[in-house]
Formats: sequence, C-alpha cells, structure tokens
Amino acid sequence: MTLVSCALHELGHLVLMTAFGSSPQEIVVYGGGIRITPDSHQLDRRRETAVLLAGAGVNFMLCLLSYMANGGGFFCQVNFLLGALNLLPFRYFDGGRILALLANGKVCEFFRAVFILLSAAAMIYMILYGTVSVSFAATFCFIVLSEVIY
Repeated sequence: MTLVSCALHELGHLVLMTAFGSSPQEIVVYGGGIRITPDSHQLDRRRETAVLLAGAGVNFMLCLLSYMANGGGFFCQVNFLLGALNLLPFRYFDGGRILALLANGKVCEFFRAVFILLSAAAMIYMILYGTVSVSFAATFCFIVLSEVIY
C-alpha cells in the first residue's frame, strides 16, 4: 500500500506537470523514493509550486476518500503521513523546494533549522521516556543526512 501511495504521489506531480505543458527533465528511482525534476525553464514559479503541491494533494485526497469510504484505516494513515512528510521544509522534500521558490535563503535556513531542532527535541523526549519510534528515528537521520548532503 505504501508503494502504491508513493507511486500515486509521483503521478500527481507528473499529471499536473503535463497539464501545464511541461515534461520531466529527469526521473530517478532510488532507495529513498522517486525524484522527478521538472524542466524549470518551462514552468513559472506559480506553476512549479502547484506541481510540487500536487503530490501531497493526491495523498490528502486519497486519505479523505479512504476516510469517507471506510472510516480511515491504514491506507488513510499512510497517505496522510506521506503527504505531510513531503510538505516538511527540507531540501529533499517537496515542502523544501516550495519554500525555496517562495522565500529567500535566510528564511529557508531558519525554517529548516527550526524543524531539525523540533525533530531532535522529539527524539530526545522519546529516548528519555522509552518510546522511541524506529521509523521516526530513521526518518530523522535521513532528514539530517539529506540536509547535509543535498
């Protein structure tokens, strides 16, 4: 279900990109997911932002449809979390790319720093109270590494 949700997320980007008359410059499939790089020369800032929001929009729409059809469940949760995760303001995620389009560099760095500090505080809290989530810890490590490398 998670892979299907990820594929539909990326399909959302591709459909809106195509609707705007653009095509992907590059599609890379790797261990962390799929990265679609639009041909930025074909899209203005407003349309590129819409394309970046389309993936999370698909996930939130699927979550809502799942909730309305059967009261939620795993599929609804996966899509909600996937949409929310992709809107975080980190370079690697759609939210970070949107932030870079809409704000200057200092604002971007501030938001990224705040979110990393909040995530670190959540990790410390979970460690102290013995409720460490393996998936949260892996995601936190992934985010920190992607901010350093990307």
